This record gives sequence, structure tokens and C-alpha cells, in this order.
Amino acid sequence: DGVCCLPGQIGYLILGDIPENQVDNLFFTAVSQLNKGKNQLEEDVERLFLQKLNLRAGERAMSLAAFSVAASYLRAGIDLFLNDHWEHHYDLSLQVYNLYAEAEYSICHFEEVGRVVGIVIKAAKSFQDKQRVYATLIKS
Repeated sequence: DGVCCLPGQIGYLILGDIPENQVDNLFFTAVSQLNKGKNQLEEDVERLFLQKLNLRAGERAMSLAAFSVAASYLRAGIDLFLNDHWEHHYDLSLQVYNLYAEAEYSICHFEEVGRVVGIVIKAAKSFQDKQRVYATLIKS
């Protein structure tokens, strides 16, 4: 049973050895390892921590024009959300979904862009919160 948790343990060990503000290949490796163990996460705090790491990895990958890599990290973050995430983690949800739509746009997955934009438009509380996805939708 310890084997199933090994990637998560490896991810935490790697994260412990790199500075918090450092985002490089080692950081991507750590987040990837943690994602492999994401099904073992039981606590909301652990899930939220990994979602934020995936957002950070997605942002960094976008800045490197690694759009497919960014989309995979952001999708992993989305997959960790529980059904009530828009009520409890609104800002994080908005950030992850907006960036995910942009990453999918960048790799020409326009059908997925449309699906994600629909989710954000439905869940966003204000027009201002919808502007970023509207801009992505207009570009596609």
C-alpha cells in the first residue's frame, strides 16, 4: 500500500528542497509527482495546496509558451475541485479556469475553450469576472 503513496512522498521531498519562489524543472517534477498521488488526498487543505501548486506550474508553463504542459497542470488543478468549489474557493476557481481556457486556446482546442468559458460565465459573479474568458472566447 505504501507504493501508491510513493509519488506524493517524492513530490513533497523535492518541494522541501527548493526555495518557495523557485519555479524550474525541479518544481515541475515535484508537482507532477504530487499529481500522481492526488487520488490519495483526503484533506481539503492538501487538495487546495496541490491546486495552488498546479496553478503556479500552469502560470510558469504559459510564460514559457509550453501551452500543452500548462493545460495539463491546470486540468489537474480543476480535477481536484469538489462540487462546491465556486462557493468556497471562488477566486482560485476563477484563476484556474481562466488560465486553462487560455492554455486550451493556445493549443487550438476551441471546443474545450467553449466548454470552459460556459462554466465560467455561469459561475462568475460579475461582468468584470467574466471579461477574461470573454476575451479568450472572442479570440477563438
